[in-house]
Amino acid sequence: MTFRAAEGLARASAGDTPLFGRQEALAMIGGDEELLLDVVAVAREELPKQLIALRTALAASDAVTARRHAHTMKGTVATLCAAPVRDRAFTIEHAAKEGDLDRAREELDPLAQLVERLLDELRHL
Repeated sequence: MTFRAAEGLARASAGDTPLFGRQEALAMIGGDEELLLDVVAVAREELPKQLIALRTALAASDAVTARRHAHTMKGTVATLCAAPVRDRAFTIEHAAKEGDLDRAREELDPLAQLVERLLDELRHL
């Protein structure tokens, strides 16, 4: 992980900056507000499911499935330009790929906290 990514994770953990990169996400999809609202709606619906699936895979010590769910979650939050959440999901994806499920499990609660913060931000749009 780069210094910049680690710094972003530290700030996000402290809760002092928004996780949702609204302007960046809007720019990424060409400025289409309606499309952004659709993306947000899908994320609000899918992120809780993805988190449950990831938690279940880790509880079952299924590294392949955990990696896939972490990767999917990483993609979902990347569309929202939520870099700290994306970086945490990447850490779990990488740990699962390497078979380091203990590390992946250690990162799960911090990821869940970030996802909850992000979902709270998305609820208030």
